[in-house]
Amino acid sequence: MTCDLIAHKYLTVNGQSWHWVEAGSGDPVVLLHGIPESWKCWEHQIPKLATQFRVIAIDLKGYGQSGKEDGDYSMSKVAEQVVELLDALDITTFRMAGHDWGVAIGDNIVSQYSERVESYVRCCLSLHKYDSRNSLHHQWNALNPTAASRLMIKASAYVNVWFESSCKPELLPSEDEINDIVDEFSYPGISDAVPRYFRDIIKSKPVDLKKFTMPILYIHGEFDPRQPIEYCVGMEDHLPGLQAILVLDSGHFITRERPVETSNALMWFFNSMLGANLPIFHRSKAYGLPTKPVMEAKQNFGVNAVSV
Repeated sequence: MTCDLIAHKYLTVNGQSWHWVEAGSGDPVVLLHGIPESWKCWEHQIPKLATQFRVIAIDLKGYGQSGKEDGDYSMSKVAEQVVELLDALDITTFRMAGHDWGVAIGDNIVSQYSERVESYVRCCLSLHKYDSRNSLHHQWNALNPTAASRLMIKASAYVNVWFESSCKPELLPSEDEINDIVDEFSYPGISDAVPRYFRDIIKSKPVDLKKFTMPILYIHGEFDPRQPIEYCVGMEDHLPGLQAILVLDSGHFITRERPVETSNALMWFFNSMLGANLPIFHRSKAYGLPTKPVMEAKQNFGVNAVSV
């Protein structure tokens, strides 16, 4: 999508300044990125989504061009602030997708405001299983936020470490794309702000998974080094609204490593057209993971004349 079709927006709400981009019109779709990204995490998905939806891709607090003041960076607090922004935009209900830490924020939005989320795509973040030995940076950054800032201020090195260690090697984004990510991670204050997310993990409120009754799609990178495939097993026992687990031939950064498949999955899911027998689910079936809604239909809406 060319720059002239994406509108950059800025607004301060309750003392928090926000930057986001919008494209398209129609029902709203809210996109939340993870570390070390920005709204551009979704740059390959926005053009397709914008053909049907009003796409709102946010720079999360502390990232990109959004505000970076100190304060509460817990997942539950940032979720509350994102919803305050949506309130200011008169958005009451919305579809939502998150990647990485954006899922952590999205989960907290669902937990606190479940009635507002029409459907939800979780990308590349554990739910019921987690082993800190797969994500050593979580504990180190949480215990050493000042030292983490000294690493992150070297934006080029830090971003390259993330992508080189997290992508399937042959799917690593191009040098130009990596440089673009570096530019977005180089705004003043980011290196101080982002470690606060790790610092404030313990402040977050527990997430109530019983609230996750809306249609949910989970997308997983088969070769994600920090999210082993076994994290997917049993997820259907904890998400009442889970419709499918989609495993892609990818590392952690699915929106960039598998942009077409991710775009299609979002588009089809948000249209309730992500059928279990689509070829995109072949890898999920190989692992024995759910590819259709885990809840039985409460009513028969089929066009056939005979009920079974």
